[in-house]
Amino acid sequence: MPKPKAMSSTTVRALIEVAITPQKDVGFDRIAERIYSYPEVKSCYLVSGGYDLLVIVEGESIQTVADFVAAKLSSMANVRQTATHFLLRKYKEEGQVFKHPRHEGRQNISY
Repeated sequence: MPKPKAMSSTTVRALIEVAITPQKDVGFDRIAERIYSYPEVKSCYLVSGGYDLLVIVEGESIQTVADFVAAKLSSMANVRQTATHFLLRKYKEEGQVFKHPRHEGRQNISY
């Protein structure tokens, strides 16, 4: 199995749940093909549950991912709804555990 390409420290990754209206005679396949053809899309899965597709997207910033969702994904015909989840911290991926330094006490929050 090939090793996954490493993300740069500035790459932002998001999991996007997509609800779509399936097309007659092709179901989810045609819209999935349109979605995974974008270079921002790293993975695309048909899933069970409240959404139909799970799409993994990478971008240079939160804003570039948000722009992709707003301009390209949400505006597609047959896309009914999206829910975007930005990955904030990686604990384990592909069997590899990532250690993070522990912070003592509570973190400061400013508004």
